[in-house]
This record gives sequence, C-alpha cells and structure tokens, in this order.
Amino acid sequence: MRIGVASRTDDLEALSIAKEITDYIDERGLEAVIEKDTAIALDLSVKGIEIEEMNVDLLVVIGGDGTILRTAMLMGDQETPILGVKLGRKGFLTEVSASEAKAAIERVLKGDYSVEECLKISSRCLETGEVFPDALNEVLVSKPLPSKAIELELTIDGIKLADLRGDGAMVATPTGSTAYSFSAGGSVIAPEVEAMILTPVCSDTLFRSIVTPSTSRIEIQHIKPGLNALLIVDGKVQTTLRTGSTVEIRASKRRTRFIRFRSFYERLGVILPISPRRPR
Repeated sequence: MRIGVASRTDDLEALSIAKEITDYIDERGLEAVIEKDTAIALDLSVKGIEIEEMNVDLLVVIGGDGTILRTAMLMGDQETPILGVKLGRKGFLTEVSASEAKAAIERVLKGDYSVEECLKISSRCLETGEVFPDALNEVLVSKPLPSKAIELELTIDGIKLADLRGDGAMVATPTGSTAYSFSAGGSVIAPEVEAMILTPVCSDTLFRSIVTPSTSRIEIQHIKPGLNALLIVDGKVQTTLRTGSTVEIRASKRRTRFIRFRSFYERLGVILPISPRRPR
C-alpha cells in the first residue's frame, strides 16, 4: 500500500508529526510517498512529489482546515481519500489528533472506516473565459476594502434573484456550509445532501441564504461602477473582477473524499456551541 504524507510546513509540531508518521509507515513495511514541500522542510534524502502527481492509496495530511483546503485544491482530478490529522483544538475537516494517527492508519488497513464524498464547485468568469480551481468550501465575490460596499446581481438558472449591496456574496458546498457561510448566517447542510448554498455577506437583502440543487447554475455579477471586486476560492484570491464581470458557479464533476470514523453530526460539536446540560 502506498501512503502519501503532506504537512503544514511552517509549523515545527506538524513537521515532527509528519516525520513520526512517515517512520511508522516505513516500519509497517508500507511505502511512504512524501509531498515535495514537506520533504524539503524535513530535509529528507528522498525526493518529494507534487501532490497533483501522487499516485497513492491514502493521503495523510497534517495541519488544520487551511492545510486540508490547500491540499484538496492541488489534488486536481485525483480523488484519493484524505486522512486529516489535526493540530490544536479545532479542525472540522480533520478526523484524528496526532496521538490517534497511527491507530487511524491501522484502522484504514483493516477496512474499519467509512468514506465521505464531498461535493466541490467549479467557477469561471463568463467575460474572460478564465476557469478557476475547484472549491471544497466556497467561492466568494468580495469587496476589496473594508470601507467600501459592492453591488452584486444574483441569478439562479437564468432567473434574476436579487440585487444586493454589501460586503459580498458566496456560494458554498455542504462542506463549506459549516465555515464562512455559517458565520454569515447560512444554514448547515449535511454532506449527503446534493446542494449548494448562496449566502450574502453583510448585505441589505431580505434573505440570509438560499439552498439550491447541485444541478443549479448560479451567477454573481459585479455591477458597481468604479470599484473592483475580488474573486476568492477557498480563502485564496484568484483574480480581480472589474465592473460588469460575471462569475458562473456550478457543481464540479470532481469530489474530495475523506476517511471518517465518526458521523457528521458528531463532528458538528467542533464548530457549534454546546450548552451545558441543565439539571433535572
């Protein structure tokens, strides 16, 4: 079995865990394939491989949700199952702590796990034809400055939904519904639901969010004169949008797959506040 290892490279704890997991894979007589930047940071004698070029059965990713999102974006067409090893207290996309990583690998080897398939969304600029990387969380059209509001026209399946003025608007996946969209007032969507969620950010619209089928085509057009907007995919700025630019967003044909040992509803405790139990 070939197991890939990718880590956050600016954190010594993450790199230490990556080295420990790599050694463990070798001790088990399995083949460890190290991501290029991780191999460089660990100063390994073996040459690392770019994530998009990895041909592995399992990819172990050490870090937080940002590291997972970056990895998922770089994987391209690959749908290798990801086992996320978290650092710190929170990490909704990760599955196990560092102390649980070896046992988790053993469970995978025994087939004692489930695979969660997560919808991704694709986006492109209609005016320029530029295609952007798939998003696991969300595609956001945002204002460029805190002091400025932008104006957007929202369209679903060719039908105009609303004009809004505010900080921006995003289209999120079920995975992303627990992230920025949730913070902006959107509903949480279970990963098994084939849907997207359109959520305004600090806007003057009367709706907080709307859930659409994954077969929908959503367009966000930047209509405010004299002010550029930003297109941000999973937290990474992709381009500047000029007035009149339209971003089309659809469900992608690609998926991101995660190794899971717990249900989605158990993991919600990571992000949802839990009230103390009242005495009877």
